Amino acid sequence: MKPEDRSKIQSFISDLQGLKSRDPEESKFKDWKEKVEKKLEDVFSKNSDPIIRFKRIKFFNFTRAGKPKDAPLSESERRDYVQGLDDARKLLQGFI
Repeated sequence: MKPEDRSKIQSFISDLQGLKSRDPEESKFKDWKEKVEKKLEDVFSKNSDPIIRFKRIKFFNFTRAGKPKDAPLSESERRDYVQGLDDARKLLQGFI
């Protein structure tokens, strides 16, 4: 892995703390996730083990049945959301 790729993945890891806000924004999360997937595909290839492992992470699904899109997350939903981010952090750290 090239140093600039390692640095970019490290910046994605750093971005995770900002995504853990009390009321996370779906658009910021989706933007971060898409950028990470694109970088992993660039570095490792489209069907590589690292990209497959990243896509297997159980990230929080912001489409919640019966709740308005802008409704705050419940405590259990927030735990699920943060757990997905923590799993991503661990996986990305393993790549660098």
